[in-house]
Amino acid sequence: MPVLSAITINAQTEIAGTRLQQSNSGITKYDNNSGPILRGIISSESGHALQHLNVQRAIILPHRQDGKDYTGILTFSASKPVEIVLGHRIEVDKSALSAIDTKRFGSLFIISPIHPHAGYVLSAPSVLKPEYGSYLAPYYSASIPFAASSVILRTLGDVPFIAAYEVNAQLGQPHIINNLTTAQNLTTTNHTK
Repeated sequence: MPVLSAITINAQTEIAGTRLQQSNSGITKYDNNSGPILRGIISSESGHALQHLNVQRAIILPHRQDGKDYTGILTFSASKPVEIVLGHRIEVDKSALSAIDTKRFGSLFIISPIHPHAGYVLSAPSVLKPEYGSYLAPYYSASIPFAASSVILRTLGDVPFIAAYEVNAQLGQPHIINNLTTAQNLTTTNHTK
């Protein structure tokens, strides 16, 4: 399997849907649905535009315009204790979400940013907080399997970080199953005689 070194977010975003092969004359791309294998170092950027959250983030795998999801393994070493955010694209409109009986079922944390390569995306993220333990060395590392629409490292607040990472991801078109029947805020009428 070919491996690509990615230094900036722009370089990895451009290749997120295409497998690349290194040769003596440079990088040659060939298309298949295997997905990216990436190795790189990335610095965080401010994520203030996302729902008024004060975060630093590093996008490893962005939401895709074609709606495909990633499955794979992410391994990283970061300069600060980071969280892993796995985005889960929601394929319903806001009116269907507003019909959910939140008193009974509660609410999902949903973000709806506009992504540069995927446009408007409604997403419910999973936030994973690795237990880093008490290492003597000043680094924070983890390796996790994932299935997600996007993969991001982040810190809360204005704490910037850098991370070295490798990710091996397969691409797949998800089969969408939406079943909100029991969660809808239905009006029931009691008939009494």
